[in-house]
Amino acid sequence: MVFLFQEHFIMNREGKVNSNTKSNYFKVLEKIIASRIANGVTQINMANHLNLSEGGYFKVEKGKTKLDLERLLEILEFLKISPEEFFKDIA
Repeated sequence: MVFLFQEHFIMNREGKVNSNTKSNYFKVLEKIIASRIANGVTQINMANHLNLSEGGYFKVEKGKTKLDLERLLEILEFLKISPEEFFKDIA
């Protein structure tokens, strides 16, 4: 089991940082940004959709605020991307 803490240290049950998981987390954030831009969606548009301030959404994209599953699914729905399509190139 993997835990994601606010500070974005990803640790396993033994308290060790899993660098592969951390790397994949940032790949997810990078793909969100690329997908948002490719779809012509601004940070303001996305922030409004998620009921966040622009600064709040910026922190999500930069990894300063954790991205939970519910929020990720809302983002993908807004961008009209299925989870399967989104994750196919992230390993």
